[in-house]
Amino acid sequence: MKDRGFIKWQPFNSLITPKEVLENTEIYEVEPTLFPEEKEKLAELIKTAYLAQSKITMEFYENNQIKELNTYIKNIDPIYNTLKLDNGKIIAFEQIHNLKEYLPK
Repeated sequence: MKDRGFIKWQPFNSLITPKEVLENTEIYEVEPTLFPEEKEKLAELIKTAYLAQSKITMEFYENNQIKELNTYIKNIDPIYNTLKLDNGKIIAFEQIHNLKEYLPK
């Protein structure tokens, strides 16, 4: 090992200031995870709303954000676990976080 002698120690600035962190980061919402019991309850609510043709308010996770949508369910695809909504949007069952309410027509 080489001896450095009497070289004055320089401080090492390895910390990033909070301002730099806030300026250079995007805020992402955490993808929700549901317990199996919650998934079963959600599936039952979706089936009920589909069969009754009720308007639902659903929260779903898309593009690192939780979004909310008021819609009717047009079709349930059990093979791909997706829902086709009345506006043509297709949502995977895993994306759905919550059904706030469902109202009869």
